[in-house]
Amino acid sequence: MKKIYEPWQIGSMQLKNRTFMAPMSLGYESPDGCVNETMEAFWLARAKGGVGCIIMDATSVDPRVPYLGNTLCFRDETSIARYRAFTDQIHAQGCRIIPQITHPGPESISAFFGVAPMAPSVYLNSMAQKTRALALEELPGIVAQYAHAARQAKEAGFDGIELHCAHAYMLLGSFLSPLRNKRMDAYGGSLMNRARLLFEVIDAIKEACGKDFPIILRMSGSERDPQGNTLEDMKRLIPHLEAHGIDCFEVSGGTQYERCNKIIPCHGEREFTNLEEARAIKEVASVPVITVGKILDAQLMSEVVERGEVDGVVIGRALLADEEFVRKAMDERYEQIAPCTGCGIGCVGEQTKRHPATCVINPRAGRERELVWTKTEEPKHVLVIGGGIGGLTAAYVCARRGHRVTLAEKSEELGGQMRLACRAPYKQEISKWMIYLKQQCADHPIDIRLQCEADAALVSELHPDVIIVATGAKPQLPPFAKEGSITAHDVLEEKVSIPGGNVAIIGGGMVGIETAEYLMANARGPMMTTIIEMTDRIGAGMVPNNLVPTMQRLRQDGVQLLVNTKVRSVTENSIEVESNGAVRTLSGYTHIVYATGVGAQAALMSELEGMAALYCIGDAKEPAHALEAVRAAYEVGMRL
Repeated sequence: MKKIYEPWQIGSMQLKNRTFMAPMSLGYESPDGCVNETMEAFWLARAKGGVGCIIMDATSVDPRVPYLGNTLCFRDETSIARYRAFTDQIHAQGCRIIPQITHPGPESISAFFGVAPMAPSVYLNSMAQKTRALALEELPGIVAQYAHAARQAKEAGFDGIELHCAHAYMLLGSFLSPLRNKRMDAYGGSLMNRARLLFEVIDAIKEACGKDFPIILRMSGSERDPQGNTLEDMKRLIPHLEAHGIDCFEVSGGTQYERCNKIIPCHGEREFTNLEEARAIKEVASVPVITVGKILDAQLMSEVVERGEVDGVVIGRALLADEEFVRKAMDERYEQIAPCTGCGIGCVGEQTKRHPATCVINPRAGRERELVWTKTEEPKHVLVIGGGIGGLTAAYVCARRGHRVTLAEKSEELGGQMRLACRAPYKQEISKWMIYLKQQCADHPIDIRLQCEADAALVSELHPDVIIVATGAKPQLPPFAKEGSITAHDVLEEKVSIPGGNVAIIGGGMVGIETAEYLMANARGPMMTTIIEMTDRIGAGMVPNNLVPTMQRLRQDGVQLLVNTKVRSVTENSIEVESNGAVRTLSGYTHIVYATGVGAQAALMSELEGMAALYCIGDAKEPAHALEAVRAAYEVGMRL
């Protein structure tokens, strides 16, 4: 057996393997701070899926101080009993579970209730709210809260705790970081002073719970900011932290919000983001070192542990994408793993909208009780029209449930608009979705017909019981565009090659941005690019973790960004625009490219009306993202 899947231990905690599930804010929490049926089903599915230890979401040591809304906490004996019933279920699967204990401090949403968030110093927190500096006499009470919460966790059947002290974030992380801590007393100034509160908290927890109750410390190996803690700072702290009783270090990196793409790395960030720092910390640590940060590749995960670079791995979004990630990896069924591509759309993106988190490739995440895999009792013949991400998902889900499936795709290859989405720089990872779905379809008896135009005649020939239309959408041009105008799709498909010149892109949404990056990356001569957007934002709707680095690259490439600029008319090489009430003409363009959205194709639905039970999903229904297309495919497939 590979090392990563061998039993081992952290302090007194025995684990069946070296895989951990990362704590993630998913929006499933109950108002009372206790686990509910949604959370139980979500975590239980991952425990059944083979993960060695679940690190539960942020758990506030003070029930009066919430983190991002509904926040886990231990309130009373009743809640502790509910937690114990939950931990018993997890233990029944051979899995360990620990809560991430924290005081939200500066990141508390208490300001929304008229209470200034507490912090080491006065500054604007991640939500641009003014914090208040904690007085010296308040600190012992907070230390006691940490110890009490840890004791409650032990009573609730948890196997240890994780202590959050990373990212210059929340209370302990902000005290430790020179970015946030500007105090002029015994808790500020030097590294050891800034770590004083952390040391006191560890000591208090060990005294309350016993020295054999494991504490994992989540830390930033480096804050990756010239003003923040460095790797050398963290290495210096390691022996002191061990002396106070830390049993394991979980190495993360960066600071929250200012470097959000470093905390939750998405497109353009390498896998195992924090491995270099974790290796360096392991060299000076005498207790286990584990790492977190875009761990997506199951084979690489195994190799890193086998080589002894780290002792274990903490997996986040890959376990959203596939609850059986660990089990499939252990069995070397790598092609069966539903892949996380680091898009951040369903997890980070939905949370920024205050929606419960989900996953593009796995809409069952957070809906395990609702979307249950069952065999149909009434097999039907299902015709799926369209071989993009929505169509392939619908075909696979229906076939897995026992329906007979025919898939018709009018082009010569599967993939739909995903073939374009993965062509932009830093987005090649998206191709993993299509590779996975093609494999799932190949593993089931699905009749896939390429270069097959679906129409009423085909339906009459096949006599399906159900038709799922997933034909996608076509690029939409504004009224002022002339016939034969170049679309972003034309550029990304290389139907039109633009090796250089002065290019205007009308439309500053995600497709417009991707087109600009594609042009700049593939230029074979001088290239100037301008993005013209009528609203006040470039990249509206993009996940911040992707938008931030993308905007940095656009600026570095010299791409001109015009916002609040409405196009009035277009000639061969000039554009008349209106901005702030003034009209002007932009001229000298060699190419004008339209990234002005897509429109649904409704004609086929009308033609097939009444020929079978008819469903329409994704762009075929209305312009939608992959998230909505796959979710609709699952919902239809599970209902049939």
